[in-house]
Amino acid sequence: MIRGGRIFTHGRRNRFRAALRPAVLLYVLMVPALWLALIATVDLAERDIFAPYSRLRFMFFAAACTLTILLIIGFFVSIRHRIRLAERETLLGKQKLHLDSALANMPEGLCMFDGDQRLIVCNQQYADLYGLSKEQAQPGTLLRSILEHQNTIGNVSEDPDRFIARRLSAVSAGKAYQHINKLRDGRLILVTHRPMDDGGWVATHKDVTDQVSREESIRLLFEGSPVPMWVSDRESLRFLAVNDAAVARYGYSREQFMSMTVPELRPEADRERFGNFLRSLELSQFTENIGQHVTRDGTSIDVSVSSRALTYAGRNARLTVIHDISKSKQAERELRHTQKFLDAIIEHVPAPILVKEVACANADVAQCRYTLVNRSFEELFGVSREEIVGKTVTDLYPKERADFIIAENNEALRSPNPITLSDHEVHTATNGVRICTATTVAVRDDAQSPQILVTVLQDVTERNRTEQRIARMAHHDHLTNIANRKTFNDTLEAAIKRAMGCGDQFTILSLDLDGFKETNDTYGHLVGDALLCEVSRRLLHAADDAFVARIGGDEFALIVDGGSQIAAPLADRLLGALREEIRIEGRRIKTGATIGAAIYPNHGSDAKTLISNADVALYRAKAEVRGSVLFFDPRMGEEVRERRALQDALRSAVECQQLRLHYQPQRTMSGEVIGFEALARWRDRHHGSVSPAVFIPIAEESGLIIAMGEWALREACREAASWRRPLTVAVNVSPLQFRYGDLPNLVHSILLDTGLAPARLELEITESVFIDDFSRAISILSRLKALGVLVALDDFGSGYSSLSYLHSFAFDKIKIDRTFVLDLEHNQHSMAIVRAVIDLGHSLNIPVLAEGVETAAQHAMLLDRGCDEVQGYLVGRPMPIDDYAELVGTEITPAARTLIAS
Repeated sequence: MIRGGRIFTHGRRNRFRAALRPAVLLYVLMVPALWLALIATVDLAERDIFAPYSRLRFMFFAAACTLTILLIIGFFVSIRHRIRLAERETLLGKQKLHLDSALANMPEGLCMFDGDQRLIVCNQQYADLYGLSKEQAQPGTLLRSILEHQNTIGNVSEDPDRFIARRLSAVSAGKAYQHINKLRDGRLILVTHRPMDDGGWVATHKDVTDQVSREESIRLLFEGSPVPMWVSDRESLRFLAVNDAAVARYGYSREQFMSMTVPELRPEADRERFGNFLRSLELSQFTENIGQHVTRDGTSIDVSVSSRALTYAGRNARLTVIHDISKSKQAERELRHTQKFLDAIIEHVPAPILVKEVACANADVAQCRYTLVNRSFEELFGVSREEIVGKTVTDLYPKERADFIIAENNEALRSPNPITLSDHEVHTATNGVRICTATTVAVRDDAQSPQILVTVLQDVTERNRTEQRIARMAHHDHLTNIANRKTFNDTLEAAIKRAMGCGDQFTILSLDLDGFKETNDTYGHLVGDALLCEVSRRLLHAADDAFVARIGGDEFALIVDGGSQIAAPLADRLLGALREEIRIEGRRIKTGATIGAAIYPNHGSDAKTLISNADVALYRAKAEVRGSVLFFDPRMGEEVRERRALQDALRSAVECQQLRLHYQPQRTMSGEVIGFEALARWRDRHHGSVSPAVFIPIAEESGLIIAMGEWALREACREAASWRRPLTVAVNVSPLQFRYGDLPNLVHSILLDTGLAPARLELEITESVFIDDFSRAISILSRLKALGVLVALDDFGSGYSSLSYLHSFAFDKIKIDRTFVLDLEHNQHSMAIVRAVIDLGHSLNIPVLAEGVETAAQHAMLLDRGCDEVQGYLVGRPMPIDDYAELVGTEITPAARTLIAS
C-alpha cells in the first residue's frame, strides 16, 4: 500500500520464523521412528534368536540414519531458502523505498491509471499541480472525478463537458500523445501520455511555463534578428530552421533552404572540406570562423560564422549566426591596397623621407630611432637604409649637427603645425653639399600624443640655380644677355623719378637695325641670332656708361644721361660701330642702324610719351634717311595724330561694315581656276581708298583685326556658298585671332550658318602664329583640320620661316612670299629660295602656290621649277566677285551690272 509516497512490509524476524516452522514439524514426526529403530537394534543384540535377521536390521538402521541425514539437510536447505527470500524482500523494500523517494522528488508530476481509468499511483507533485486532496490522490480515484475537480477549481477554460469528453476520449484511444494544459493561474503544464499493455497509462505533468516563455523569447530573437541565423542538423547538415534575415540576405526561400545543406552555401571547391569540418566538431565545441558564402544569384560574400551545438525539436543540431563582413573585408582589402599604394608612393616619391618613432621613446627626440627612409633619401645621401634604420640622431651625426636636428624635432613636437626649415646646407656622402628645405610634422593619436615624426626633404640646389637663372632671364634678354624690355621700363621709370627730383635731363635712343630682316631671311635664324649678339656686344662697348636694352627682334633702346649735346655724339658712335663689317660663319655681313631720340622732359614727362616720341622719330628717320639719327620734333606729332584719326575711321568702318571683299583667282600652272583669295578693301569718305598695307597694320596694332577677321571670314563663306562651282575660298587669319577667342569654334559656327562645305574653306596663316605659344597654335590648327577645312602656310620663306613648323603640322598648301617672286628674274638668292621651297613642298606632298606672279617670264620660270599653282596680276587681279561671275557660275543681275559700271 502506498501512503504518502511510502510502501510498508513485515519485519525480518517474522519472515525467519515462518521459514523455520516446516522444518521443526518434519523433525518431530521423525523422532518416534528413530527411537523404534534403536530399540529394535538393542533388542536383537540381546536376543540371539534374531541373529538370522542381522542384515535386515543393519539395512533398516542405515535407512534410518540416511533419512535422518536427509532430514537434517532438508532442514538447512529450507532455512537457507527462507533466508534468501527474506533478503529479496528486504531488497525489494529498499527499492520500493527508493522509488517512493524518487517519486517524491521528481520535478514533474506523475500519475498511473489502470484500464478502468482508476488511479493506481501518483506523487505529491501531481496532487499539488491540480490541487488534489489526500482522498482524491488515493488509488482507485476515477479520472473523471479528477477532471471534474479541475473544472470546479477553475482550471478548465472551455466547456466542462466538452473538456471532460475530449480528455476521456484521448486516453481511451490508447495512443501516446502530448498536450499542454493551461491552468487558472496562467501556468502551462506539458502532459506526456504513454499507454500500457493492460489498457492503463502513465503520464507526466511538467510545468513548462518558464520554458515556453524562454522558447518564445528565443524564437522572437531568432525570427526577428537582423542578423542571419539558422539551425542545422549536426549529422546530415540539413537546415532545420532559418530566420527572415537569412532569407533576405541569401535570396533563397525557406522551402529552398529546407532542401539544402549548409556546405552548399560555400564555394563549390570548398564544400566537401567544410562538410567534414562541421561533422568533426565536438558537441561542446563553440566554433567561429571566417570564410565565404555564395548567395542565390552567385554573389560571393565574406562572412564571420559563429555556431554552438544544441537540441532542436529532439534532434542534435547546431545554431549558427552569420555576420556579413563583406564591407569590412573590402575595407581591409582597400586598406591593404592603400597601404601598398602609400608604401609604393613613399618609396618612389622623388623627395627624401625620414620617419622616426617617438611614442616608445617617451618623446625624447634624442632617443628616437629612425624606422623608415625611402629610396630618394638613399640616393641623395649615398647611404643604404640599413645604415639609418634603428639608429638615433646622435648615432648618425656629429654633435653640432645632431643638436641642430634635435632642436628642430622638438619644435615640431610642440607645434600643431608642420615646421619648415628653409634652405640650409646638407652634407652628403656622394653628392657633396646640397641645399635642402626640410619640413617636419608630428603625427599624433586621438589623445594628441605624438607617435611619429615625419621629415620630408626637398633638394632645392638645382631649383635655386634655376631661380637665379630665371631671375636673370626675367631682366635680361636670353639671346644677347643684355637688359630686356622689362628692365628697360623699370630703369626708365627710375630715371624719370630721379630726374624729377634734381631737374636733370636724359635722352632715350630707339635703335632699329637696317636690313636685318633680309639678312635673317637669306642666311637663316642662326646667322640672324649671331648677328644680334655681335650688335649687342658692339653697342655695349660703344655706349660707355649708357644703359642698353634689347626691346625685341632687332630693336634696341638706350638711356643716356644728358640732353642732345651728350646723346648726339653717342648716337653717332653707335652708328659708326654698326657700320663696320661683321663676320659670321665665314660670311661678311654689312648692317647698319637708324636711331630716333626723345629728351626728358622736353619731349615727354612720362615713360609712355617718351617711348612713343622716340619711336615716332625712329619711323621718320627710317622713312627719310636710313642710318641716321633724328631727334623728336613736335611737328612729327601731326603724323601720329593722322594715324590715330585713320585708326578711328577704321574702327567705325568695321563697326558699320563699310569694308568690302575683293576676290583674286588662284589657278593651276595650266590656267584652271581652283579658287579665290578673299582680300579686304576700304574706301573712306575722308581718306579715300586706303591701301591694305596701311590699314591692316593699324588693325593689327589696335586689335580691330579680330572683328575684321570674323567679318571677312563670315562674308567670304557666305559668298562662296552661293557659287555653283565648288571652288575654294581662301581667307587670311591674323595671329591675334589665334591668341584671343576660340577660332575653331568660330569657324565651325560660321560653316553651319552659311552652309559652306568645310573642304571649300582654306585658312591662310603666317608663321608668326607659332612664335608666342607654339603648342597652343598647333592645338588650334589640329582642331581646325578636324573640322575638315584646309590650312595654308602663307608668306613662306620670309619672316620667321622654320622647317620645324612644317614638321609639326601637316599643311595643305605652301604659299611662296611675293618678295621672292618679284625678284625672281634678277636675284639668284630669290631663285634659290623659290626652288628650295618647291622641292621641299614636293618632298612633303604639299602643293606650292607662288604669290605675286605678274609677268609671263616669272610664270615660265615657276613652271620650269615645278610650281603647282599661281596667284597674281598675271592670272587675275583682286576684283568684286561679280567680275568673276562666269568663273564661279553665277548670273549678274542688271542692278549689279549698273553698280559695276558706275
